[in-house]
Amino acid sequence: MNRYVLVLVLAAFLASPQAAQTQGGPAAKADVTPADQAAVAKALLPSMVQVDWWLQFDKGEAPRASGWGKRCPNCGAFHGIGAERCVEEERPLHFNGYLLAPTRVMAPDVGIHPRFIKRIEVRFGDQRVPAKPVAWAVDQDAVFLELQEPLKGAKPLEFKPQMGPYLAASYDFLNGAWSLTVEPASPKVTVLSGGETFLTMGSNCVVTTKEGAPVTVLMRADLPLDDSWKTSPLTWKTLGADEMAKALADLEQKTSQSLLHVVLSFRSPKKTAGGMRFSRSGGEEEATELHAVGVLVADTKVLVLANLRGKVTARLEKVVVRPPAGDPVPAEFAGSLTDYGALVATLKKPLAGALPLAAGNIRTYRKTLLLGADVCLQGEKRIAYFEHRRIAGFMEGWREMLFPEMPGRGDHVFLFTREGALVSLPVVRRPKVSTEREYDYDRAAFTPAAYLKTVLDDLAKNVDKNNIPLSEAEENRLAWTGLELQGLTPELAKANGVSDQSNDGRYGAIVSYVYPDSPAAKGGIEVGDILLRLHAEGQAKPIDLRVEEDRYGGNFPWERLDEVAEQYYDRIPPPWPSADNAANRTLTEIGFGKKFTVEYVHGGAVLKKEFEVVVGPAHYDSAPRYKAELIGLTVRDMTYEVRRYLQRKPDEPGVIVARLEPGSKASVAGLKPYETVTHVNDKPVMSVKDFEQSIAGQTELRLSVKRMAQGRVVKINLAAAEEKPGPGKKSTAPGATKEPGEAPPAKKPAKAPTEE
Repeated sequence: MNRYVLVLVLAAFLASPQAAQTQGGPAAKADVTPADQAAVAKALLPSMVQVDWWLQFDKGEAPRASGWGKRCPNCGAFHGIGAERCVEEERPLHFNGYLLAPTRVMAPDVGIHPRFIKRIEVRFGDQRVPAKPVAWAVDQDAVFLELQEPLKGAKPLEFKPQMGPYLAASYDFLNGAWSLTVEPASPKVTVLSGGETFLTMGSNCVVTTKEGAPVTVLMRADLPLDDSWKTSPLTWKTLGADEMAKALADLEQKTSQSLLHVVLSFRSPKKTAGGMRFSRSGGEEEATELHAVGVLVADTKVLVLANLRGKVTARLEKVVVRPPAGDPVPAEFAGSLTDYGALVATLKKPLAGALPLAAGNIRTYRKTLLLGADVCLQGEKRIAYFEHRRIAGFMEGWREMLFPEMPGRGDHVFLFTREGALVSLPVVRRPKVSTEREYDYDRAAFTPAAYLKTVLDDLAKNVDKNNIPLSEAEENRLAWTGLELQGLTPELAKANGVSDQSNDGRYGAIVSYVYPDSPAAKGGIEVGDILLRLHAEGQAKPIDLRVEEDRYGGNFPWERLDEVAEQYYDRIPPPWPSADNAANRTLTEIGFGKKFTVEYVHGGAVLKKEFEVVVGPAHYDSAPRYKAELIGLTVRDMTYEVRRYLQRKPDEPGVIVARLEPGSKASVAGLKPYETVTHVNDKPVMSVKDFEQSIAGQTELRLSVKRMAQGRVVKINLAAAEEKPGPGKKSTAPGATKEPGEAPPAKKPAKAPTEE
């Protein structure tokens, strides 16, 4: 049973004298015939009107009706009413209305920004009269319209408090016609778990007596237990058009100082070795500058609404806040929130205008008139629109929290009280760790500001210590277990008897190699074990292990490397499996120092073993590198996964050819990507530092080069002057063949490798 709402139909209460006074008591059982209901409908029809909202696009944006929708029986969410489709089909958006005075109509508050409204017309029979909004109910879901002129033949509703039994009359556009439906009203008593008690009787309907005397119009479902709800809508508390304009203007001024333009600057990401390395990264993961909205929550504290993954935050170098006036203000990174897609920055100079965050139960704002600020950044320009908003309902979400619901998207919408306190803000909940490294399609939710206030009040407890800026040397650090894995397939799962444990081989991995002295080796994981899933500390959902497909499957075309033209070298991916795989990246995102449990199959039995996430040794993409500018060659240290692939022992010399500049001495000499340079002028090189020292001051280089098991010597003459070939001249660029200075034979360029 929902812990937030406990609905009790109180039979004893309904049978009490108080209930008799409120709802008619025994009189409520009086027979109401179809003839009575038909007579009431005919009496009310002259007071029923239709409101046509003619809509339009604005700046290429489709109109949105944020205040009216229906809960979907399938997904349970509120869906909008298709305002865009009305424009496309050249028809208005129809809603019912109630005539309260000769030129005053009340209608449901559909929540459409004025920029999308072309005109409003109220219809009665064949009459069409222009109208405009003049007031909005504060506690009811209604808007009041002023007609340009009275409607002939229409009759305003006249309300009086009356005893029951009651009827409810609803005016709707159904099956191509406007219809008035009258049915018995059945008030119920609802008691919330917190003690709040009220009546429920439906919404958007006229309540009348059996004889058809109007009692009130209901525009919300919860009513007080006393008779105060039995009144004319003209007596409701409202906000007039002038008051609304002032409130929105004040909000615009306030948010210009509190919802700020924040610029996040990043150093360029390190290039992944080989342009064809399979990656789902992109967008922000490759960006060097991002623009985000920041909420000024204190004079020196900004909550930046940017859902950055750890790999992106690692490159963060600078945070700058651009206030509406004055110079930009630098800020320092203070922490990434663990559970929300935002980070906190500390301003180096205080700013005025910090927002108060509304506290208390978010449910108190349901149907209440709120103010909305739709603020986003398009390029470097801050775009903001302001309008009134209402919360339609609530849904239970993460950790039993309540989140407001409104039709349509709210990716950029901030909700405020009329006094200016922030009620909710658009924040993405940070997703839990997964081995499925896909784009993050999570949408920002209307998140109560009270939840963020709790987090910000105890920031040290609510930041992710692993999602932080790092030095360039640490940027590509990875966790590891010391395992190489082969992904399961349905056939392998069946052969190993783990189909039931791996969803028929859709996830799971076979251990193909265990590095000596690694965490996995020390923990007893062996070759042939089958890893199924991880259980991370602080994460309720298990993480199913998935292994990315090895593009080459160990069949790198070494024998065709000489056929590839130098302009395509950067597009050749490394032949060894990347250490930056789904499993290691998942552990990195779990966080160094965190505990996790591996669930695996060993000898036919399902076992569990606890490990701690540790920083792995340098891998190829993070290995130290050195660029020899003179010869156009970049080399990297040989790392653990590279040595395993090349079958080279830790004490064997060698550095890897990581990059060759087209047209450089090294390229012309015949060096190829991913070959191993073991000696320089017969001196072994164990690291890029050795390589740098070995070439310093030399006039000629003799490089001992290995391509897998095949070796050769490449000679580069550093003393020879390069001369641009002119007419009738041959290039004097030094070559690298058996004879120094002799250029290698020309070869027909091969096509660049392509991604399958």
